[in-house]
Order: sequence, then C-alpha cells, then structure tokens
Amino acid sequence: MMKISFIKSPGWFWTFVMASAIFSVAYVTLVIFDEVTPGNFWGLTFGTIATILFVAVGLYGIRRRTMNKSSKLKLGAAHTWLQVHLYGGTLYLLLMFLHTGFALPQGAFNWWLWFLSVWVVFSGIVGVGLQKLTPPLLTSALTTEIRTDRIDGLVNELRAKAEAEVANAPSAIRDYYERTIAVEMARPILRPGFFKDITGGIQTKIREMQYLKQFLSDADQKKLDNLALIYRTKLECDAHYTLQKPLRLWLAAHLPVSMALCAFVLIHLFIVFYY
Repeated sequence: MMKISFIKSPGWFWTFVMASAIFSVAYVTLVIFDEVTPGNFWGLTFGTIATILFVAVGLYGIRRRTMNKSSKLKLGAAHTWLQVHLYGGTLYLLLMFLHTGFALPQGAFNWWLWFLSVWVVFSGIVGVGLQKLTPPLLTSALTTEIRTDRIDGLVNELRAKAEAEVANAPSAIRDYYERTIAVEMARPILRPGFFKDITGGIQTKIREMQYLKQFLSDADQKKLDNLALIYRTKLECDAHYTLQKPLRLWLAAHLPVSMALCAFVLIHLFIVFYY
C-alpha cells in the first residue's frame, strides 16, 4: 500500500504548533484580564504580526517567479520559502481571528476581507493535500509520464493509431471497437474511479478486451494485443487528466483570490493608517 507523508518537515510543523499555542494562550489570558478588539493595543499587535506574516507569505510568489535571480543572490532555499508560505499563511489566519477577537466583521469591506482570508488559507490547505497525493498516485500506478498540456495531442495520436489498427482487423474487433472503445478514444475523459484505484480500473477495462481472444486467430490476436496497448495508453492519459485536473482547477481558485486578498489587505492598511 502506498504511504503518503503529509508532514515532511517536522521542525516547521512543530514550530507552527508552538507559535499557535503561544498566541492562543496569550489571547485567552488577555480576554480574562482585559479585552481584545481590532482597535486596541492588543488587537493591533495581533494585526501587525498577521500583516508581517502576510507579507512574508506573499513574497513566496515573487521568489518562485525570480528563482534564478534569487538563487544567485542567495535569498534562501526554495524549500524554506515554501514552508514559510504554508505555515505562515495558516498562522496569519489565526492571528486575523485574534486581531478581531473572533468577532464577525462589520461592513461589506470587512466581510470581503474576512471571506477572502478564509478562502485563501483553506484553499491553500486543499492544494497542499492535492500536491502531496497526486504525484505519488501517478508515479506508482502508471507507466507513462504526461504533461497536462500534452494530453489532447497524445489522445488524437492514439485515436489515429487505433483506427489504423482496426481498419484491417476482423469484424469482431471492429464491432467491439465501434461499440465500446471508439467513443472513449475521442477525447480525454474524467474517471473519478481512478482516485480510488488507477491500476485496477485500467486492468478491468483491458480484461474485457481479452475475452475476444478465444474467437480470433493467432494473427488477429496480435492485432487485438496492439489495440489493447493503445487503449491502455489512452486510459493512462485519462488517469493523468483526471488526477491533474483538480490541481489546475485549484490553482485557478487559489491564485486570483490570493491577489485580490493582497489588494484588500493594502486597502485595509491604508484605511488604518490614514483614517
């Protein structure tokens, strides 16, 4: 059974846990002896720390897009920046709640700031899970590596090969192809079952084809084997398409909202300092 470790940097994880515990204990203590509101000293302190973390988290995006220059300037390892992005982002959300005293926001702008913060952090956690889960599934169960942008072109090539193979095949193979496989060869297909079992799903499909062998000559069995190999590759394309699609959708759901959150945080800071 494939094992996936979601905590590959225990030091960073336990630092995050300790920091969360310290801030939480400090907040509870303050609530007992005083109060925490967005406008008083304690609320502003939590808010300031949250803002510093937010800036550090946002710098990861710049670090990724200037990797060569950052490496030359020795601005830190990419792994370190990633851990700051992951754990710092989560800690930012906690500090935002502490900054507001866990009170629901007032006004449309504050609601949007609150909502965007929650969305970005939780979508980020989902993204971490997808990025931990998807590559091991693909590499452990499939024989081909396919980039997402190559899937459509490869499927077209496979369909052409399959049709050429079937053109000179006996009627039993042609009929089976037209009835069962042709529609599936037309385009990449989302197969949710592959999230549960990629290998088993592909093997089941291929075994269905092997039933025809008992009715074919040795030469025609070779044609069926060739068709089965093409079909297997198509199914692996479907597996890549199915498992990589959520990552692409996640990026579309996470990155634009993150940029919007940056704008809202800047506006919020402007309001705080100038009004």
